[in-house]
Amino acid sequence: MKNLKDKVPVITCGNSGIGYATAGVLNEKSAQVIISGRRKEAIEKPASAPNVSGLLADQSNIDLLVAKVKECFGKVDILHINTGVTKFIGQSV
Repeated sequence: MKNLKDKVPVITCGNSGIGYATAGVLNEKSAQVIISGRRKEAIEKPASAPNVSGLLADQSNIDLLVAKVKECFGKVDILHINTGVTKFIGQSV
């Protein structure tokens, strides 16, 4: 993957799992990474890395998230819609 300097990727649910790993790879490529999450405490640690910013956002309104990022960072170059569903034994989702 080429250098992503001056690129602004947005990763929903970027505070753990695949989203967190994706944010790390993009950060290594010099991108200004934006991660979103629903809980402030969940995004604080991942957002403390250099060139990573965290935004509180509900994934149900991606348009609002993109508008917020454009307002703060000027653009969105990559939009990674990351979400996970877990089904536990004995529980329905």
